[in-house]
Amino acid sequence: MAAINQVIIALLFHLFDLVTGLIGAVRTGTLESSKMRDGLFKKIGFVCCYALALLIDTQGELIGLNLNTKILPVIIIYAVTTEIISIIENISVINPNLLPDKLQSLFQINQKGDDKHAKDT
Repeated sequence: MAAINQVIIALLFHLFDLVTGLIGAVRTGTLESSKMRDGLFKKIGFVCCYALALLIDTQGELIGLNLNTKILPVIIIYAVTTEIISIIENISVINPNLLPDKLQSLFQINQKGDDKHAKDT
């Protein structure tokens, strides 16, 4: 049951990224269906990774896949970390004055709210 809870929490981060990305795109007038589609496919890819990891973690031993560690938490940490960065970038677009300069520089976000990375929401 803990694994399902981890996936639900990760999905909430994906949803939060999607919502903040939409708000940021509406604010800047850059709402594009192709970017949204790419972002949704990225999120679907993460969901597929969660399902695969959950299958390996729970049923892998039945086929001789004896791993000493669970894969799902590692994938979730990676996915949630990427979403946190994207959410911070989106918040910076929504309100460039909201985040402290140090936090913006940590994630390489300039003062205008434009980031060095392509938006994928």
